[in-house]
Amino acid sequence: MKIIQAELRRLHSPDAVDLPLFTPLDAECFGLLVQAMVGPKGQQGCESFDFMVCSPRWLENKMSSTGYVLGRHYLLLPKYDYSLIWQVIQGLCDEAEAPDWKTVASRLSRYGRWEFEDYNTL
Repeated sequence: MKIIQAELRRLHSPDAVDLPLFTPLDAECFGLLVQAMVGPKGQQGCESFDFMVCSPRWLENKMSSTGYVLGRHYLLLPKYDYSLIWQVIQGLCDEAEAPDWKTVASRLSRYGRWEFEDYNTL
């Protein structure tokens, strides 16, 4: 039986022009959307898995202004560290394998919001 494994191709953020070089104003109080572009290893194509990458202080600030924070698809770091973000998401991809891509993607979607998570075909 053939096994499909996830491969992290790149990280992107609409909140940062050049994510690998991005530095937040406060490295210990930040929040930004990071999109992991992931595809089946050795095959073309990729899909987006979205993470709200933020610090506990940022969450505290958000909670004090709204009264709550919902937690699915969040990645918490004590301070901004691009290489750690890559390492964490790469680790998730390394562990995500299954006989088909849909199963691999649904496993990754436990952590990052898969662009096709709620997609239904007729």
